[in-house]
Amino acid sequence: MEFIERLYITAKKYKLFYIFIEIKKRLAFAWKTISSMGAAFRYRDETMYQFYIMGIQALFLVILATSFTSMVMAFEYGKKLEPFGAKLLLGRIMSISIVREIGPIVTGLMLAGRTGAKIVSEIGNMVLTEQTDALMAFGLDPIKRLIVPRVFASVAVMLPLTIIASAVGIIAGWFASVHWIGLDSEFFWLSLRGGLLVKDITIGLIKPPFYGLIIGLVSSYYGYTIRGGAEGMGRAATQTVVFSSVGVLFIDFILTRTVLAFY
Repeated sequence: MEFIERLYITAKKYKLFYIFIEIKKRLAFAWKTISSMGAAFRYRDETMYQFYIMGIQALFLVILATSFTSMVMAFEYGKKLEPFGAKLLLGRIMSISIVREIGPIVTGLMLAGRTGAKIVSEIGNMVLTEQTDALMAFGLDPIKRLIVPRVFASVAVMLPLTIIASAVGIIAGWFASVHWIGLDSEFFWLSLRGGLLVKDITIGLIKPPFYGLIIGLVSSYYGYTIRGGAEGMGRAATQTVVFSSVGVLFIDFILTRTVLAFY
């Protein structure tokens, strides 16, 4: 019985030690990537290509997701407010919800799936086919050459994508409110203008770069540390989407709580 207890305690210690080592490795990887961000300008052709892939090609997906989410919100809020005669507040509620939460969070989650899977598959394939080893043999740092441009692009494209998504989301909410809920168009825009404050816009604009950083770092780490061939690729892709999505939601909570505490 004592032997089993000792074995359990030892296994528990080793598990804690393993978790500590993993956290240390991830923090070291994140620090090296962030401290090497200047390499994005050295490899500007690769960085600009990543802007196109992560930004322009993802734009339609982000607009589509935000539009449908905003129209669903207009239906839900409109039907709930109508019995109380408060349907005129729909523009204010929609604008605040979209600018502060829906626009940033939908954009972050869409890019966590699309961009995260793209980065981990590209870098993971390079690691498995030993292309990163070839870069090191030529005296190039794979983190500066491959990872930094992708992380930099992931951070940079989030803000413009979020702004476009929020603008399109408000227009989609207006369309649903006017044509399907029966709200007067002028009342919608008057309500929006009276309810949307600088604080709301500030909160909506602070979050996206942090989302992009989390997505870029998580997907790059799992791609760069991939092991196990095709099975490892599938496992890394799954972990990337899960952890980057959870990271986006966690950062959203932390930033919202922090900003509201001081602003």
